[in-house]
Amino acid sequence: MIEPRRPSHPGEPGIGPDLAPPFTAEDEATRWLFSLNRRGIRPGLVRIEGVLADVGHPERRLTTLVTAGTNGKGSTTRILGRLLQAAGLKVATYTSPHLLRVYERLTIDDRPVDPAWFARTVEATREAIERHEASWFESLTAVAVQIAAEAEVDVLCAETGLGGRLDATNALPAAATLLTTVDLDHQHILGETREEILAEKLGLLEPGTPFFGAIDAALRPQAFAAAVTAGSPAHFLDELTRIEDHDDHWRLVLRDRAIDGLPFMGSAAMQRNAALALLCLDTLALGGVVPPVPDPAAALADLFLPGRMHTVLTAPDVVVDTGHNAQALVGTLETFLARPVGGRRIVILGGMRDKPVPRELGPLLARCDAVTLAPVSLPRSRDAADLADLWEFLELPPRSEHSIMDSVADALSYWGPRLQPDDAVLATGSCFLVAELLHRLGVRDLEQTRRPRPAASALPG
Repeated sequence: MIEPRRPSHPGEPGIGPDLAPPFTAEDEATRWLFSLNRRGIRPGLVRIEGVLADVGHPERRLTTLVTAGTNGKGSTTRILGRLLQAAGLKVATYTSPHLLRVYERLTIDDRPVDPAWFARTVEATREAIERHEASWFESLTAVAVQIAAEAEVDVLCAETGLGGRLDATNALPAAATLLTTVDLDHQHILGETREEILAEKLGLLEPGTPFFGAIDAALRPQAFAAAVTAGSPAHFLDELTRIEDHDDHWRLVLRDRAIDGLPFMGSAAMQRNAALALLCLDTLALGGVVPPVPDPAAALADLFLPGRMHTVLTAPDVVVDTGHNAQALVGTLETFLARPVGGRRIVILGGMRDKPVPRELGPLLARCDAVTLAPVSLPRSRDAADLADLWEFLELPPRSEHSIMDSVADALSYWGPRLQPDDAVLATGSCFLVAELLHRLGVRDLEQTRRPRPAASALPG
């Protein structure tokens, strides 16, 4: 694995008051909020708890489900929200990062919160944020919780930002805790081994709060021991469910019933995330915490997962995926290679220089018809020289004229007029690459991507 370089700026790469679109703030309140990113990632609960106390403890008026994990936590959070909405509840989901606009991170009944409401809440919270010197993510979490409480939602589905034990979302009293996967990422904060990272995520467990895990068998004993110690009833996906694949659907067998006719989720990882969400909600429904979901198959058929093997253009297909760490990137490439394609498979890849890239990505990329590496327009992105080193590290074939570009814009300009209708393009390696590519394709609002557009209307040339 190529070693990452630690960032000189410790916060989120795509957040700042003076970055170019789509990484820019659209109003003065959001610009000020973005400026807090200079404080970096600051694990701990004292600041977020202080802010929430100052604004009247809105978190206490909410029923909250918190999802952690190295990969899959955002999609699982959205799946939970969609299923609960189908059960007749008013639901807020809080996820990160955003792609085009920061208020995408908070949706109410699957639609982004009104930006004016978001800006007003930022201004109303500013004094408390400054008093406690809260970080960017802590402040954003406090804003999201206030809006969810004011909207009087029935359930808030929240994704952790980083880890769990000292993450801002751990200040929210949870009705259930979910854990998707555990792999190496953010080691300089969470620990150098999977076991250390798992311990941080298990810090979310609370007495009497049920825990639902989809982690692999090697880590399960550690998770079970932590759940027993915390007094948190543990439910492990592999032990309590069985997935049965059929030609055009899949079936989830639970202990008390089976859920049939579930739609294909695009990948085994996404199927696992859906199964974890269904196990959680089925268990909570039996306990009377939430109502049962009447038709899970119909709910999942109408699921919107921006940035997760997300087809945004057709003829040719342009697919974007926010995978950025070793586990996610390998899974994304395997899914793309399994996708039926009549023409060529083309990958546009880029990412942040502090994210490791696994060597096993090389053979997967070599199976594609063309690979283009491109820098993102952010200071922490791998630049052209970094990408040239990455090309050699992955032992890809000798470079051609289109293998390394100076920008995402150049990659689009090159490929736009050269693509055929039966080709398929995958853009991946970073949520920030996906954001920039969408912006350069003319997308200004994620709602525009709920249904794919004809590629001829967006691609250069």
